[in-house]
Order: sequence, then C-alpha cells, then structure tokens
Amino acid sequence: MAAMTRVAELGVSRASGGQQGTSLLEALIALLLMGLTLLGFGLMQMESLQANNESYARTEARILLVSMAERIQANPDGVDDYDGLSTAGAGNPGGCPCSVAELAARDVAVWADRLEDSSLNAPVGSIASSGSDLLTLTLGWSGAAQLGQNEDSMDADAQALSETLQIRVVP
Repeated sequence: MAAMTRVAELGVSRASGGQQGTSLLEALIALLLMGLTLLGFGLMQMESLQANNESYARTEARILLVSMAERIQANPDGVDDYDGLSTAGAGNPGGCPCSVAELAARDVAVWADRLEDSSLNAPVGSIASSGSDLLTLTLGWSGAAQLGQNEDSMDADAQALSETLQIRVVP
C-alpha cells in the first residue's frame, strides 16, 4: 500500500504508465509488409497474364492448323503434293489454281498469309507425310520468356513453342 501511495504522490498511475499509440518502427514494419504483399499480388498478376497470352497463342495456332487441315481434306487428290511444303518463303502463286499441285501451293500460300496476320511471334508451318494417307501439320512459333520485354530482347529469350496435328486423308 505504501508503494501505491508513493506512485500516486508522483502523479503517475500504473494504468497510464504503458505506451500510448504506435511507435514509428511498428508503422514502418506494417508499411513494409503491406508493400511486399502488393508486390506479390503484382507478380501473380503478371504470371497470370503470361499464362493467358500463351493459352491464347496455342488456341490461335490450333485454329490455324485446323484451317489448313480442312483445306487439305478439300483437295484429297493432291495429298501427295502437300508433302514437304512449308510456309517459310511460300509466295502467292496467283491466278486460279487449275491442277491439284497448284491448289496445294495456293493453300500453303494462303496459310502463310494467315500465319503472318496472326498474333503469333515468327510462326512457321510445315507439312510432312507420315505414310500414304497420313499428314502431319506442324506450326511453330516463338513465345516470350517473360512479359514486359521489348522486341529486341524478346528473340534472345524466347522459348520455342509448337502445335502438331495429324490428319488422315483418303483420296
């Protein structure tokens, strides 16, 4: 009791003797944790965008492959003429295709134009025969290794992506 009287005499009570408010250090730590959390959310958003872009590119590649497969199936007599054709350097033969070989060359030229107009980075399509009536269509392109790269550094860090489709055409 004597100690309580002495504290009361000094004008300080035990209840008010503790800290009041937050210290600057606690506020800085809370701000740091909040900043790291927001940075983590931003990185997750970037990863999500990159996965979304890659998914879109794969969907577009699959659509372009199916489009070419439908062109080949519309020209069953020219199946052998598609073997070994590639969109690399494929020029437009022009005019009306008359023979099945000319139709095959025109189909690949149209496919090359569609690939060029697509959002894929440096797409190249090729067709190879895996048997008498089995064709393998392959579409390759460069995907960005990281988002936010400029076009100059994108080619050095790009990863090679591809989609393949096999079709059986019976003449």
